[in-house]
Amino acid sequence: MLGDSITTFDQADMTQQLGKDYKLTISGNYGKTVEEVIPEAKVVSTRTYDQVIINLGTNDSIGNLPTASSMEFLKQMISMFPDAKCIHLVNINENMVDIANGQSVSAAARRFNKALDELVGTDQRLSIVDWNAETAATLNDKSPRWSTLTKDSVHPTEEGNRKLNALYADALLACDNPLGL
Repeated sequence: MLGDSITTFDQADMTQQLGKDYKLTISGNYGKTVEEVIPEAKVVSTRTYDQVIINLGTNDSIGNLPTASSMEFLKQMISMFPDAKCIHLVNINENMVDIANGQSVSAAARRFNKALDELVGTDQRLSIVDWNAETAATLNDKSPRWSTLTKDSVHPTEEGNRKLNALYADALLACDNPLGL
């Protein structure tokens, strides 16, 4: 599992929810973009993994980084795991607010998710973990609106972590049982 602060803050819950069924290696990288996690991915990729989850892109969107550049770094990261039978890419919450200035980052998040969907079509090992749909179903009444599964529109609450980890479990299980058996 490669991620940013969302992963960092979820490590204990993730280990509790998934650790009994899967041997986890978790690399949470607070505040980092896809590009900035490349060195960590190189270290993690020195071992062979059956499945990989990548939950990155939130900081790219908050920083309004060029989506094409983020996707190139993501492709580089994916290529580090040639033996993984499944690589699960977590899409990002499109109802985020930049914590620093209170402005919506929805447009950048939508661009990132659209590019992520296009990337999935390039490699049969890739799939989407749909965190965006989960958060979009639970919007509050603030302006701009954000998910009640998050504390600050970005970082999951305890319930948000449980829901996100359930999405991870579903993705991992689908790879283990591709025919639903």
